[in-house]
Amino acid sequence: MVENADNINIVGFLHEILKRKRVIISFMAIFFLLGTTYSFLATPLYKSTISIYPTAEENSVGGAMNDIQGVASAFGFNLDGGSQSSFYIPDVVKSRRLSKNIVLKMWNTEAFESQVNLISFWGIDDQTKLTRRIKKLMMRFLPKGKGDPQRKFIFAAIEELDSRIEVKEEDSGLIVISLKMENPQLASDIMEYYGYFIKKYIAEELEILSRKNREFIEGRLAIAKDDLSQSEDELTNFRKKHTMVLEPPDIQLQRGRLMRNVEVNQKVYITLRQQYELARIEELKELPIINILDVPEPAADKDSPKRLIIILGSIIGGVVLGLVSVVFTLPMPDKVSQVIT
Repeated sequence: MVENADNINIVGFLHEILKRKRVIISFMAIFFLLGTTYSFLATPLYKSTISIYPTAEENSVGGAMNDIQGVASAFGFNLDGGSQSSFYIPDVVKSRRLSKNIVLKMWNTEAFESQVNLISFWGIDDQTKLTRRIKKLMMRFLPKGKGDPQRKFIFAAIEELDSRIEVKEEDSGLIVISLKMENPQLASDIMEYYGYFIKKYIAEELEILSRKNREFIEGRLAIAKDDLSQSEDELTNFRKKHTMVLEPPDIQLQRGRLMRNVEVNQKVYITLRQQYELARIEELKELPIINILDVPEPAADKDSPKRLIIILGSIIGGVVLGLVSVVFTLPMPDKVSQVIT
């Protein structure tokens, strides 16, 4: 009897839902129209990608620098200034410095006769009556800033660019950078600039690091040379005053100390001289830190919006929302069984 009652409850519940199928169909139709309208009115975006492989020689640079840092640490200096983080490509891609350069750079596009920056391309600085009213309303909720009046436009363009850029780092070390833009050629041009900037930035940082290391070793080498010359002069003057024939113990001890100072200073000087030559080689050597595996190309087809997925998702969302609205307006299953019986 209990199973029959449960079956009656479920059948009655489904029967009540089917009686309100018009509500579900209405929700589905509304969401279908909204999804279809959006999919056809949304601005098509084209995707361009570039893949970058850090070269193995980057590790050799780090090994040479570690040798120099080891010598520096022996003198109480720390040259580990986070050089590895300087070469972390995803951080460079997402940096405000690079984003600002791209936003303010003048680009060739088919939509404009002359070159424009991304602020004008996206219409962020549009001064029509409607946008002026909207921006005036938005400025009430933004902090008052002094200085360049274009600062807010630049900030908004950087945020827009950041939402369109994607960086993926594979387990193999391959880094894939993707960008979506309204124009396929513009997307490709911007990605080419990303590759150029990353190469230039890493090369400049490596040059600065190599120069600092060379200057440090050069300074320590000059000091070591003076120390060696001074210890040699002291030993020479001592030998002129004292012969090795029947020397008392205190004179022998002093002679040993002076000879030991010369040996230590000589070893330090030789070591620093070797490291100095290595530092000079690293400074003059041009190393390919990254390799561009896949160069960016203009996309043949748009990447978004994906109309079929949007329409199907709208239909499913409309059916689900319609079912939810119908279920919340139905009586409880036990009441439905009483109505049927």
